[in-house]
Amino acid sequence: MFYLAVGFSKEVNPLSGMTVNLMLVDEWLKELKEALESAPFISTHDNLNASFAEIMAIARLSLVEKAVQESATLISLEFREERSWSFSWNHQMPAEELSMKYNHFMEAFPLTASEFDLLKIEFKWRRQQNCEADFHHEDFKILKPLVPRDHGHLHRLLKEKIGTKLASGSFLESIQVHHLGGRYSVEV
Repeated sequence: MFYLAVGFSKEVNPLSGMTVNLMLVDEWLKELKEALESAPFISTHDNLNASFAEIMAIARLSLVEKAVQESATLISLEFREERSWSFSWNHQMPAEELSMKYNHFMEAFPLTASEFDLLKIEFKWRRQQNCEADFHHEDFKILKPLVPRDHGHLHRLLKEKIGTKLASGSFLESIQVHHLGGRYSVEV
């Protein structure tokens, strides 16, 4: 169901020109995959985002342990579902935090028919520990009342929403608007 992207850091070996041995990394990922697939995952939470946090904790701890044995550091970990929503962690975040990305598609009907566009709007939330929020629903709450006049106005309206904070302390970290018809993207 997910693509997994992992980043490690280690000093470059002058003889091989590599940092972490990629054959070892492949083995670590194979072992992680087998461990995650070996039995049904039963979450201790009803909330999907909390379940993702549990999966991330299991994966991160497993990979940190393997990396330490090779004097390497785990610097990033991302689970990306085929349709592009994802949850990730990086070394600059506390262990209990996650970034959650969700995409929404929106038809844009500006004033002129030649400006029609299909937009993919990507919301990136920073999830704090124990947050039970449904970020996908929070995205809809932001999008629903918007009445943009044109693309620039939409970008400004969305930019105002950056930093939106939930009661849990989780917040909207960034928004990217991908203009699929125009083949360009804007981070608001």
